[in-house]
Amino acid sequence: MQSNTFDEILGLEEQFYHNGLQQGLADGVKAGQIEGRTFGLEKGFEKYIESGRLYGKSLVWANRIPASQGSLAAKDRQQRASNTTSKPDEEKRINNVLPSLPQNQRLLKHLKVLHALSESESLSTENTEEAVSDFDDRLKRAEGKAKIIERMVGEGREEVDGGIELTDTHPSIGNV
Repeated sequence: MQSNTFDEILGLEEQFYHNGLQQGLADGVKAGQIEGRTFGLEKGFEKYIESGRLYGKSLVWANRIPASQGSLAAKDRQQRASNTTSKPDEEKRINNVLPSLPQNQRLLKHLKVLHALSESESLSTENTEEAVSDFDDRLKRAEGKAKIIERMVGEGREEVDGGIELTDTHPSIGNV
């Protein structure tokens, strides 16, 4: 009987070790799943924002091509002709027009492809390997098209972007 009692006491440490190990593994798996899900949502959101930014740039560039602006310019001229009295607000609005882009078939082709690649309605938001891979591929191709278009129209990314660049530097701290 006494040897049985000592076995229970000696086995108590090992039992607590195994119980703690199992609890730690379960807690670690749960925490890892939560952290992984949060990280995935953050990265997915960043990619979706980038896709939307590229889509917006494609719309702006497309509307700066003269063929697209013909009907808008005609409507604007008609409004100015009908309103003989000009208001200061209207004068400011008219002066804030982006310069037209050259009408170039290559530029039009690249714009159409960029628009199709970054269009959110055709992007899959499923959480499967195939859908994520397709989304990443389309985003990379759209970024490439945007760079080509920027070079063709003579605009640098920092000049037109409007996006926020995240850096790891702080003026008072230096590199983090």
